Amino acid sequence: MTTVGFWRDSQPNNNRATLTGFGQLNNVWYLFPQGGGPRGSFTTFTTLAPNLRSRDLIILGGVLREQAVAPLNVYDVAVIGAANSPRQATSGGTPTGGGASWVAPTSPTASTPLIELRAAGWSFENIEFTPHTSSAAIRLTRSASVDTTDASHARISGCLFGANGGSGQIGIEDNGGSSRVTIENCGFEGLASAILSLNTANSIPLAWKILDNRFRQNTNDIKMSLSYSLLQGNQHNTAGSGSTNKVVSTISISGQGGNNHVVLNFFHNTTGEIQVSNGYSGASTDMWSNYCIGTAALIVTSPPGA
Repeated sequence: MTTVGFWRDSQPNNNRATLTGFGQLNNVWYLFPQGGGPRGSFTTFTTLAPNLRSRDLIILGGVLREQAVAPLNVYDVAVIGAANSPRQATSGGTPTGGGASWVAPTSPTASTPLIELRAAGWSFENIEFTPHTSSAAIRLTRSASVDTTDASHARISGCLFGANGGSGQIGIEDNGGSSRVTIENCGFEGLASAILSLNTANSIPLAWKILDNRFRQNTNDIKMSLSYSLLQGNQHNTAGSGSTNKVVSTISISGQGGNNHVVLNFFHNTTGEIQVSNGYSGASTDMWSNYCIGTAALIVTSPPGA
């Protein structure tokens, strides 16, 4: 499915839809907080959530201001932004029209994500997220009772995560050790941590795919313990001034895990700056093969674990 020309790809039929790339879906729900959607549209995720069934589709248009929790035992829900590209669709907090943004409410709760997932197979595409200070946009939770609470197999594609003047914000946060998560073609800008492992209480995150993302001016880009995961095609851009070791955009895979492939990424650092003191670390069982500034060949050295 292409997000450009979204409505052309939507084929409604008795409140169901077939989308190229997704196949036959169940009910189609419209979430338009400022109105302007089809008749029967919802204005909050919380009021929509009790209606959801597995394999449903949510189309988000406008600016959603909410911190919400996805329902348990509802799987494979797709949330797609009804916009030609993800962007911050507010001016001074006021919706400007169009767009598909999910931002913190006017009176947010501290340390609370915009959306917490607790069931497998959810996906988000073409949405801009601005989380609350020191909070995440998307939290993936896996508990010890993995049959009832497990956000593994999530897919986040073509989304934009930005700080927009806040501090300590997090893009995507794993809580407990979800597995087989795909994060692709997203932008992460000005965050404390773009992708963060909050804890590995139940498992080390397994078989993640972090592909073709753009990291700009974050304190940490990927700060996780990972196992048998693939990080490929990502662009890591530094920011700020100071010595040659000034690295604001960092990648860290340390402490646990291993057997990861960190390959064909682009680091805005010289070869000598790819080290633990600059926020880079790997496992002895990892394979690292990446591009750095001023070096034509691939750098195949894996930084030592922190």
